[in-house]
Amino acid sequence: MAASRKKQAPTRQDAQQVRERILAAFSERAKRSGIRGIVMAELLQELRMSASTLYQHFPSKNDLVTASVERWAGEIAGDAFTGKPSKDARVIYDQLIAWAEAWAEAQAQFAPAFISDLQRDYPEAWEIFQRHVTTSKRNGGARLTPGLKPGLRPEIALALLGLILTHITDPELPDRLRVSRHEFIRTAVSIWAGGALRSPGTGRSTPA
Repeated sequence: MAASRKKQAPTRQDAQQVRERILAAFSERAKRSGIRGIVMAELLQELRMSASTLYQHFPSKNDLVTASVERWAGEIAGDAFTGKPSKDARVIYDQLIAWAEAWAEAQAQFAPAFISDLQRDYPEAWEIFQRHVTTSKRNGGARLTPGLKPGLRPEIALALLGLILTHITDPELPDRLRVSRHEFIRTAVSIWAGGALRSPGTGRSTPA
């Protein structure tokens, strides 16, 4: 029998898979307990990986946070809207509800400690995170503006929607009201839409 074959050198695809494994594991821990709560030794144990292998891909924790933020920002911002732009109030309303629910679902994955740790300890990564979120809101606002009722100032209407999208992620509010998160989100956004969006074919507000 031939001698044991030489171990093949890792390919670029192998390296990318290892990198993704590290980012996925780090991301899940950060979402649950914040970035400060991550003990690198425990992360290495979960990954069954040596420190030298991890640091070959990410020389420092700061590098790991920065790379992970790109993943997190995509999850929390998501696509502003799906489908082609529309001026139809009903289409815009349906897109808004879907967007708000996706936004809230993404934000709900993050523990408050994650946001505070990122903002306090990693200002460059926080700036990247905020830039993604701002871009998503801007794109969503551009899709909503054609459906706003005449006479409304778009910047004010969209700022109010931004506040709603920020606060509907608080899990204590629907629990206190004894309603599901889905119902709470849909109701909150529908109230905004009722005051801000045109109804199909009329000058009245969009029904919830």
